Amino acid sequence: MIKSIKIFIMLFVSMAFSQSTPVSGTVEPVKEDGLYRIRIPHDFRSYATEDLRDIRLWDANGNQVPYFVQPASDYKLTKASDFTEFERVSNSRIVDSSATYIFKNPYQTIERAVLLIANYQGSKTYRLEGSLDQEEWFGLVNSGQLNQLNHPTETSVYKEIFFPVSSYRYLKLVFDDRYSLPINLLSIGMATTETVNIVPITMEPIPVKSIEFIEKEKKTLIHISFERPEVVDQLRMEIQAPGLFSRNAVLYTLKEREVKRSLESYRQHLLAFSIRSDKDLIFNVPSGLAQELFLEIDNKDNPKLEISSLQLMQESVYLVSSLKANEVYEITAGNAQLNFPDYDIFDVTNTTKTELPIVEIDGILYETPKIVALKPMAFWQRPWFMWSCIGIAALMILYFAFNMLQDMNKDKSE
Repeated sequence: MIKSIKIFIMLFVSMAFSQSTPVSGTVEPVKEDGLYRIRIPHDFRSYATEDLRDIRLWDANGNQVPYFVQPASDYKLTKASDFTEFERVSNSRIVDSSATYIFKNPYQTIERAVLLIANYQGSKTYRLEGSLDQEEWFGLVNSGQLNQLNHPTETSVYKEIFFPVSSYRYLKLVFDDRYSLPINLLSIGMATTETVNIVPITMEPIPVKSIEFIEKEKKTLIHISFERPEVVDQLRMEIQAPGLFSRNAVLYTLKEREVKRSLESYRQHLLAFSIRSDKDLIFNVPSGLAQELFLEIDNKDNPKLEISSLQLMQESVYLVSSLKANEVYEITAGNAQLNFPDYDIFDVTNTTKTELPIVEIDGILYETPKIVALKPMAFWQRPWFMWSCIGIAALMILYFAFNMLQDMNKDKSE
């Protein structure tokens, strides 16, 4: 009974919170037929679902226009120098299922690795596990994603992956081949890397509802809240004083989980980093949706940092679509019940080698939910009347049950 009640409550809450505010906009007209990148601005994206599955593009006749979502990461290449290859222990492949590579970790601790992959059109999902003895394996990355696996001029591409700091002697990299062709992993190792943008990547500041600074126990806790859940890709800071500093910091959000039939809050760490006066104060954050963020800075015995500016940034996301000259297109989102559309355009379009022109979205409108005036309730519709009836019914049941027991006892005595 308790489980059924919990399921009903969770279903009700999910239905209530899955409703989004419908949003629409107009794509600026283009002068020539062809492929274009439509930039999704923050004030449109924040009303769509996190994975953007509810976005639809419409022509003037109300017909859907095919597109696919292309994140900014698809326009980034990783340059690597001083590459040192890890020792490969084994590799195996199960056809149409998975490919597994086991490597030896040469370091005491490790938190990143560089993959060298033969050119591949598409993306690939992977998971990463660690082990001390190759017998018992533990998870590091449950569902990672590799994008932009096609170098424009060379036959292979470097991709850097990040994971929690660990001291496992062995790493197991497993690629999911159930829904895509296998990739050719040439080697895995460590290198000095540099991220290069194939095309200019724009970042938008995310409006912040409030920022609260709390000083306690030699630590500074900064509580950041937004009006709506936001995808945060970067943190930028400006510090006035002191002149020299080196502090450890953690960016996290609070989540809830059920433990022994009760809910408890826990920290979900997004990023652990160092704030240093000799480094740029720009930090990339693993993308995730959150309405509240917490930044904890360990001051130790030093004076607190005087932070003059704190900005959360969001990386631009683009739709790639084939548009016709001087046509009017409308773009909509805000219906969380929609699934991903299934269009052919992604399979037959390669946009990684060319810089497509960018068009913007104008005239963004938000549909305000209608407020329905409530009619006056009759007395028999009010809660107190319902509970009164329930109470009277319960008393009547008890009365008849009591009389029945008395009659049964009387019959037995006779």
